[in-house]
Amino acid sequence: MTGIPGANSRAVLVACMPKSGSTFLSAALSAMPGFRREHVVPSYARREQELSEPEIQRAFAATQVLRRAFDQGQMASPHRPRAWVAQNHVKHNAETQALIDRYQIVPVCLVRNIFDIVVSLRDHVVNDSPLTAAAYIDESMVSWEPERMYEFLVDLAVPWYIHFYVSWVKAEHKVLVTYEDLIADPHGQLRRILKFGQLPWNNDAIAEALETVAGGVNVRKNVGTTGRGDAIPVELRARVERFCQYYPDVDFGPIGIG
Repeated sequence: MTGIPGANSRAVLVACMPKSGSTFLSAALSAMPGFRREHVVPSYARREQELSEPEIQRAFAATQVLRRAFDQGQMASPHRPRAWVAQNHVKHNAETQALIDRYQIVPVCLVRNIFDIVVSLRDHVVNDSPLTAAAYIDESMVSWEPERMYEFLVDLAVPWYIHFYVSWVKAEHKVLVTYEDLIADPHGQLRRILKFGQLPWNNDAIAEALETVAGGVNVRKNVGTTGRGDAIPVELRARVERFCQYYPDVDFGPIGIG
């Protein structure tokens, strides 16, 4: 199947929780032979990262331009352009699924232990940028004590994460990847994603892609640390667990609940 009739190119959507290792995963996928990164939303910052159909069409068209350049000997790359990877904090909904179906996009849902995320997100907004789609964080808030920021994130950001998680769990066609599995076996998780999407792969190419990403200077590879959520007070952990009880039919185990 192809994203655009006759295009002979494919797309992978890494639908991810903020602070779930998504930069590492998307970089590793885009380092596969013939793959590259693309942006399919008009902007980022505090906005919801809903997919844009014109941007998707542009990404496929760009792939075709590169393929023609390759066929005409104008590209030095040894790998024929064949696929692109987008990384977005996007919930599942009817419109997202319609675009996935229309363009035969491979949906990968990346999640992480929710308590580890709260700690990592607090560090990010304090040390890097307060801009996130999960909650509105004003610049004046970054000086808060960690305990107050944890409480804020549990009350106002965690509901976004729960919405994200439940929406994708209820999606019928996707591959669910956890941060914990990704750091334990990145090779196996890439292989699993590529096989799920019926995308070309071999063990040597995966190993080379991971080696390339490991040596990159522009990849925020915060992959490697688990258990940071132990810093979250017991009463806040109980609050998160209570939020999840509104969905008794959903298994929250992959994000560390229950």
